[in-house]
Amino acid sequence: MTGPVTSEEYVLWEAPMATNDRPARLALAAAVALSLLGGAGVLVQQRFAAGPGGTVAVAGVEVDAPAGTRVSVRPTGEPGFAAAFTRRIGGGADLSFEGVRPPRVRILVPGAPPAGFAPVVVTGTRLVPAIYDAPTRSIVAELNRNGAFWGGLLDFAALGREVVPDPAPRPDCAGRTASSDGVVIGLGGAGPAAPISTCVTAGNGRASVTLTSNARVPYRLALPSGWPDPTARTTAASTSAVQLFGRPRQRDLLWPGSGVTYDVPFGQLPATLKGQAEPGPGMGTTLTAAAHRLAALFGLPGAPEPAAGVLACAAEAGAAHHTADRPAAAVWAALAPCRPDGGDVVRRFLDAGIGPVTNGLAAPAPAFEVTVTTSRAQRFTQTVEYRPRTGATTARATGACGSVSAVSGRHDAYRCTTGATTYDPCFAATGTRVVCPTSATKAVLLTYAGALPSPPQPGGTADPFLLTLDDGTQCTAVADDSAPDTRFACADGEPLRGPPDRSSPLWTIDGKTVAKAYV
Repeated sequence: MTGPVTSEEYVLWEAPMATNDRPARLALAAAVALSLLGGAGVLVQQRFAAGPGGTVAVAGVEVDAPAGTRVSVRPTGEPGFAAAFTRRIGGGADLSFEGVRPPRVRILVPGAPPAGFAPVVVTGTRLVPAIYDAPTRSIVAELNRNGAFWGGLLDFAALGREVVPDPAPRPDCAGRTASSDGVVIGLGGAGPAAPISTCVTAGNGRASVTLTSNARVPYRLALPSGWPDPTARTTAASTSAVQLFGRPRQRDLLWPGSGVTYDVPFGQLPATLKGQAEPGPGMGTTLTAAAHRLAALFGLPGAPEPAAGVLACAAEAGAAHHTADRPAAAVWAALAPCRPDGGDVVRRFLDAGIGPVTNGLAAPAPAFEVTVTTSRAQRFTQTVEYRPRTGATTARATGACGSVSAVSGRHDAYRCTTGATTYDPCFAATGTRVVCPTSATKAVLLTYAGALPSPPQPGGTADPFLLTLDDGTQCTAVADDSAPDTRFACADGEPLRGPPDRSSPLWTIDGKTVAKAYV
């Protein structure tokens, strides 16, 4: 019996029948028809099954309820909740019921779910496991709470894209050389298409070599003989890599999205690092993450993330049971002792979706080799032309500039005094001011009275007036008639005799190496 209604409530019961139940059924149908005639809106059909209870159908959704269940069914709009890997299919309804046993819903759908999809019911806050009933071409599930629901399909490939780690971005330092103490550390073998990126830094006679994974599968590393254990590990926000480092079997694995750093003395270079893809551990942790994700979507009890022990067990099971000629189902079966979340409900779903979930791990991944090389750098003394900047001065003074500089032949260099202090050189700035450098980073801004003396002719000798030695010590030029051999006074109190020896690219003075000279 059908009729137009806006919202109706029905008590489903088995009519008392003795030998002939037709009059009772007709009487009930007539009563239902009368109750429907005054409404307006969508079509609702009610009928009774041969056994206890009955069925209410609305907008392609049938609700079968046990006898005595009070149920209300209304059509509803689009779902307010849908995971990124579910698809809407079939009708939707808003259901409320009162009874001991939950009702069963049957949602008419165009056809069987395609390969890689599984039927589910989407509720307002989570998914409900369902089955596909081929004879009636419908999704069937039992609901245990009131609310809106819709037919849906779970996309295993989309679930896999969520739990399989994305490759890490290539760091800016990848492939660049580094140098320290005249030693250049270079890299070879791993180009832009390699599954890892390599960065190096150098200092204090050691090279820090950092490998960062750009792959979706773990790589097992083969280190050169004598290399130390890692000094640092970085972990991406990937479930597969959480808290697995440090376990004996997994410590030589480079996980997707993670990095590992080795601190190596120059004496152990050059050397070659090798890596071989090992999908098994990644497959184990990915399937565990997928099971946990499904358990959370189905509202099954469990922690927000898989426990570290569960993941470590899954990684070891994957390493032990995965081979190139065995399907991922072998790894999934081996995870049972690890007890991933979800139990039989999730296991039934993943049994049918392992292939799409792990598809991102199935493609062959290339091996790699990285060669860390060393060479001696051609060193030279850096010369810097000093440019007076009034804004960079660190002190102020007033005085007079009575002569040109005695230590610099620049045409803008002068010898100035303020009280008992003499500054040489001081370089002409704006107005009646000069800038007198006292170190590579400090200077006095001196305002002078009177006029500046006539400067030397342009193109005069730009002798260095400040040196930075190889050990960082700074030495300033002096003009001392009482000690004519002393050309520079150093911050550590030691004088330097004679001018710098510029016969080679790396200058020396008095047995010291000059790293930088200011002229």
